Amino acid sequence: MKTTIIFLLAIFICETAFCETRVWTLRNGQTIEAEMMSVIGGKVSLKTLKGKLVKVPESEFSADDRVYIELETPPRLDLSISRKSRMRVFPDSLSDLPTSQYYDLTAVIKQESTKPYNQELTAELFVIGEEKAGDKHILLDYKKEAFRLTEGSKSVFELSSDTIELIEFDVVGQMRGDLYSGCLIIVTDSRGEVLEYKTKSEWWFEVVDNLRKLPVKKFFDKNGERCFPTSPKRYY
Repeated sequence: MKTTIIFLLAIFICETAFCETRVWTLRNGQTIEAEMMSVIGGKVSLKTLKGKLVKVPESEFSADDRVYIELETPPRLDLSISRKSRMRVFPDSLSDLPTSQYYDLTAVIKQESTKPYNQELTAELFVIGEEKAGDKHILLDYKKEAFRLTEGSKSVFELSSDTIELIEFDVVGQMRGDLYSGCLIIVTDSRGEVLEYKTKSEWWFEVVDNLRKLPVKKFFDKNGERCFPTSPKRYY
């Protein structure tokens, strides 16, 4: 029981600190082998191999170390989707034609923390649809763009999709077409590590590696693998 408690305590300590001992270089050439514990008020707390706690102004570190500190202390982000939709309406005399729904989606990324973040980030926007009268899904659009947040809490970045047209039509007496389902937004740092994501369905994020390989407008299954759309039911 005692061993278990010690093990869990060690995990907790590693999760609350950064758990990486490295050699830090200061601008004056001095080096310190230590573990970074926290960054508060512009000062970095380091724990040396002897257990001594040292606080050093962030500005005193070498350029490489300042980049490392920034990567390890990313900004808090708020992710949201702005959606505009409209429908194409046909005159009564043309009411038997397919109907169209148009969507314009924008991923809005806001920095909540006040400290400027100078490292490059990457935003990805996946727009997901689903079949009407089917069980498959479709990648309606995919956008990816690098950006920077340099104004602290005033920083906002937007990534917009192309205008998406969804058509509903009749196939042998059965209404078919694609429906808008939702979006997946992912923000990663320059190392490719995910800082934040927002999704309507968690499994989209779980299969995102497959979605990245999928061509736009193609169908996929629950594993994110490309597939054919569901065949219409036959009535005899």
